[in-house]
Amino acid sequence: MFKNWLYIVFFCFCLGDVGAWYCRKSLFGIFAGIAAFWGLFSACACVCKHRCTEGWWQRFPFMDTKRNLCVLCSMLMLLSGYAAGNGRQQRQEQWQALQGKQIVLEGSVRAESLRKKGQGIAAILEAEKPLRGKVRIFIKTDHKNTDLIAHRLITHRIRMTGVLKEPVYLWNAGAYDGARADRIKGIGGKMTVTLSRLQMMESPVPFPLRFSVLSRNIREEALSRLHSKEGAILPGMILGGYQDVDPEEADVFRDNGIAHLLAVSGTHVAMLTMFLYVLLRPLGAYRLYAVQAVLALYALLCGLQPAVLRAVLMACVLLWGQKRKKQADSFRLLVLAAWLLLLVEPFWLLDISYQLSFVTTAGLLLACPKVTAYLPESWPDWLRSLSGVSLTAQLFSLPFSVFYFHRVSLIGLVSNLLLLPDLEAAALIFLSGLLALPFLPPVTLLLFPVAEGLLQGAVAAGNVLARLPFAALDVADWGWGGVLCYYAILFAFLDIGPFLLLSSRQRRNWVLAMAAMVCLFVGSRYMDSRQLTIHFMDVGQGDAALIRTPAGQNILIDTGGFTGGGDVARSVLLPYLRYLGVKRIDALCLSHGDHDHAGGAAGLAAKMPVGHIYLGAEAASAEDIKKLLDTIKGKAEVHYLGAGEQWQLGDCRMVVASASSRPSLFSGITNTNSASLILQFFCAGHSIVFPGDADGDTEERSLPFLQQADVLKVGHHGSETSSSPYFLHRLRPRYGIISVGAQNRYGHPSPGALVRLQKAGIETLRTDRLGAIKLVFKEDGPHWYSYRYQGNEF
Repeated sequence: MFKNWLYIVFFCFCLGDVGAWYCRKSLFGIFAGIAAFWGLFSACACVCKHRCTEGWWQRFPFMDTKRNLCVLCSMLMLLSGYAAGNGRQQRQEQWQALQGKQIVLEGSVRAESLRKKGQGIAAILEAEKPLRGKVRIFIKTDHKNTDLIAHRLITHRIRMTGVLKEPVYLWNAGAYDGARADRIKGIGGKMTVTLSRLQMMESPVPFPLRFSVLSRNIREEALSRLHSKEGAILPGMILGGYQDVDPEEADVFRDNGIAHLLAVSGTHVAMLTMFLYVLLRPLGAYRLYAVQAVLALYALLCGLQPAVLRAVLMACVLLWGQKRKKQADSFRLLVLAAWLLLLVEPFWLLDISYQLSFVTTAGLLLACPKVTAYLPESWPDWLRSLSGVSLTAQLFSLPFSVFYFHRVSLIGLVSNLLLLPDLEAAALIFLSGLLALPFLPPVTLLLFPVAEGLLQGAVAAGNVLARLPFAALDVADWGWGGVLCYYAILFAFLDIGPFLLLSSRQRRNWVLAMAAMVCLFVGSRYMDSRQLTIHFMDVGQGDAALIRTPAGQNILIDTGGFTGGGDVARSVLLPYLRYLGVKRIDALCLSHGDHDHAGGAAGLAAKMPVGHIYLGAEAASAEDIKKLLDTIKGKAEVHYLGAGEQWQLGDCRMVVASASSRPSLFSGITNTNSASLILQFFCAGHSIVFPGDADGDTEERSLPFLQQADVLKVGHHGSETSSSPYFLHRLRPRYGIISVGAQNRYGHPSPGALVRLQKAGIETLRTDRLGAIKLVFKEDGPHWYSYRYQGNEF
């Protein structure tokens, strides 16, 4: 009975933890009230049972004392989970109360977070004063002393004075959720200081963070001895993190269904355990203790990541059980390990690493033998075992791949069979080289090239597999309903858990019913109400908007672009489009060639089919446009637009209100904003105007071609030189969308532009405050939704 109730109370703890994340204080009274009521009821039931030996109430199910105590325990666990998560959230709120104020921070830098950038050093500070928590810091330095300062930052506690600010996030459907990730990590804000505001303290960093310094030193020493770009994968496989891995190579691993190998996984910990078990054999009776000690140190070196802690905890307990010749219940052990980690960090429950690690391991423990039984018996035993493990892991992790990446590998089984042995061999050889590095440095000259060669071969083979037309599939968001139905089908089909109580016919009917529900949830993404919808993506200080027409056309106007590094196509455009279920861009219109409007065009066209590209005559000279044209040679039709032209894009008509007249690559125009296209789209009885970065003169020239509009994408991010009164009076839109980056250095949107918009009676919607904005044109006019505050509407 304890075994089953262990799972129930753990579930209740997780439920309370999730309640603290989403609902906060409103649930505390409810949880406490339920627990108090059930405690009182249990006490009354216990008294009645002992005083009254006969009567119908003795047969009443709730008179069972043990059951009542278990239910009470579950209620208390629900309250405990809520209290743990709420305590974590209260610390976050204390940091938020300090934002906007000048404070003094004291603490130590996490070595693995330190990054050298063009104007200084970025890192995460483990703050001790004024509060305990984490803060993102940026220290402005010159190029001469960056290395010295970086070394001192990770070896000394520091004190810094500055204004604590709220971190800037991009809020987009399907894309990386920086706000969520920082909340899980406990990031309380950000601070930027100069060297004059930084003080190195004499006291050393805390003991656990010294392992972080050691790990960084080992990584840097290893990277200095590796000579290919693929070599950066090896330190990540052994020490965790893939910050040095090329994004294209990371995509290859994801498309092959082996992305878990880019970080420390349970497979690597198991391999290390076996390696140590053999290596430390001379220690005899002390071997198991030595292995456990080394595994604990290894977890510290890897930064105490959830997946590593889970694998190390289970390995240590299993070794302890072997020492005492006791058989451990692996699944119960997994639940206890998961619970222990949540007691340390309650919000790890929402972390992708924690989720994938425990869900995949649970799937292997519960279903691997049953999945293997479906494989052909004619296969060799080793092939059936490897295939069963790989297939089970993919089946149980599939909803997470859809939820976080909206992309599913279809060749994962083949890739694991072909590439996994090579990659694990490379990791083992590289690990041997790392162990030999302090004692026999020349040995690394032999081992590292071998590991690097094996890795390069695996990456090359993965590239070939990833290029296959059926290698990976983009999948739209399922929603929670689709995920629950999927797991219900999986559990019923494999006869797991409560489905053991059902007959074969009942399970078959259940599978059919749930399959129909999955089709309904997934199909709703592709078969929506076919209303005209516009998505203004949050790309920071840039523009990117997607028009989805009633006929199913997808028209993308501008693609944004990050300054100072970062791929907007990989981080925003592709995840957003995949989330919506977009498979193809029918028309790509670029207002002009500035990086904040065209920076993501080439990256998008490389990963998603584009039908037609529409450019201004002057845009061809821009670097980002040249990259785009090189990428789509022979794959898409390119059209150069002129003022007054009209184009029919499916069920949508595009009017070119302004465009540069000379298609020369050597134009004398230096102000690219004055050459910006001004486009007006007419669709389903509605109209939208996109002026790019056009200035006031360009807007004035466009007036003869423009008509009244429902929505205006405000020009040049709301700058003072755009959105003239005459322009606004001609259009008279209901909404003005300002695509602008939070805390941008240009001061956009300008106060003057905001005043002109307000005087014209235009309601302004800003991406820096609302995140991505969705406009749906219904019978009574356009309705808008903010992803930051109404994400469920996306």
